[in-house]
Amino acid sequence: MAVTGNRRAVVSVQSRECSPELLERLSGSTLFPERPVGATIVAVVCRGGGTLLYVTAPRMVDADRQVEYFLGLVPEDRAEDRAEDRAEDRAGGSPPRRERVVIGSLDDSSPRWLSDKLLDPTNAEAARLRAAVRDFVTTERQAGAEVELSYFEPSRHLQDYATALGLPGDQADADHIPLGTKSAGRAMFRTIGIDVPAGTPLCHDLDALAEAVADLVLAGHRRLVLKLSSTAYGAGMGNATLDLTDVTGTDRTGVVRAVAERLPGSHLVDGKLSWAEFAALIARAGIVAEEFVEADELRSPSFQGRVTRGGDVECVSTHDQVLGGVGLTYVGSSFPADAAYRATVVEYGLRVGRYLVERGVTTGDYGVDFIAARRGDAFQVLGCELNLRATGTRHGFVMASQLLDTLPDVDGRLFTDAPEGRSERVYQASDAITDPTLVGMTPGRLIDAVERSPLRYDHVRRTGTVLHMLSALPRYGKFGAVCIGRDAVEAAELMRRTRDLALDAAARTA
Repeated sequence: MAVTGNRRAVVSVQSRECSPELLERLSGSTLFPERPVGATIVAVVCRGGGTLLYVTAPRMVDADRQVEYFLGLVPEDRAEDRAEDRAEDRAGGSPPRRERVVIGSLDDSSPRWLSDKLLDPTNAEAARLRAAVRDFVTTERQAGAEVELSYFEPSRHLQDYATALGLPGDQADADHIPLGTKSAGRAMFRTIGIDVPAGTPLCHDLDALAEAVADLVLAGHRRLVLKLSSTAYGAGMGNATLDLTDVTGTDRTGVVRAVAERLPGSHLVDGKLSWAEFAALIARAGIVAEEFVEADELRSPSFQGRVTRGGDVECVSTHDQVLGGVGLTYVGSSFPADAAYRATVVEYGLRVGRYLVERGVTTGDYGVDFIAARRGDAFQVLGCELNLRATGTRHGFVMASQLLDTLPDVDGRLFTDAPEGRSERVYQASDAITDPTLVGMTPGRLIDAVERSPLRYDHVRRTGTVLHMLSALPRYGKFGAVCIGRDAVEAAELMRRTRDLALDAAARTA
């Protein structure tokens, strides 16, 4: 049957293809592909009227309860099931919502990419899941749906898999992956006229790094960030900090020697990695050093954009990132970015998108991280790095904008119809609400606690908490949430109360 375009069907494989060693060390990271499942269900099924096959590994915990929870966030009379659509569905025999969500899970919790697990030719369970995917694609095509393979980042594995299935993918061609490295990002920013922190050229060994860092020290930059120049180390986990404030003198030979002696004392963001292991990665990935920007106030805004299939560049959203550790590790975000620099972030983000199109990128998500440095009354926005992929902010934005049934206005803000009239909504999102007392809690128990509380998302008031990454609860004592409020204070209070509610629920069942 010819594709009519009346309905969308999505096979979702949100494989984060970073360092497998990092996946092993970072708490709960093998469950990252599950983060967007709720947002995808709301967008594709509840709002879009489509069908979804969502691939996970390891298996979702309390999968049926999670799916029911996400489907229930948008009552059917407020979603795609308006009167004329319901009549059309009845005529075409469209199944109810729950039957339009299929979770395809593998019982594999190893620290491998999800794409590796799905496409493993030696795994009989994976072969059965691939057969189910092909059956899903065939059935949806015969029903007249437009089918696509959705994934998180450019991936040779998934790009080839999409081709084998005869499906379009939704990310940039895998040949463009090198554009997302740290050194390529710095070169890009300079090319398109965006200031960057003082830094070094790309180095591939410790001797070259010591020479290059010595030049920064002699230029007056003694607090530094070292960054492995690879797409394999997300969330700042390939970074280290180096304090050389006590390295003085103007003799270059002496400074180089002092830097070389001090490099092994660098503070690694990935605390489970030794300096010897970090140093061994430099030959393979390369490394750059940058000044640790200092100012009266530092913030970390980000831009999320997309290159459409037609080659246009769109601003999707802006956020202020919440960073943990030494200020280099992503743990959450607040929407939108501050008005003091939001317009500049949007301008620069679109400039980056046009650069990507010029380099041959024809579709896909991208994110741009910035540093906003306030000195006196003004913020200076500096380019930090390019992520040629979806980012950790995407699932929160998709969930919030789909629940609110709106998109950002020209100023990057979300307005929705609410009891008080047309009004603004903001949100905080976190993937890292964690506490040892939460270990052993099931997703269903936390869902029930939130659903029975005043914190639950209210589709009339258009405020409240929505949960995600729930399968990390039993083993890691960790979950995520998007907290939608009328202003930043309300959103922050919802986040605090959500954590307190989870802790209270755990205490009651201890």
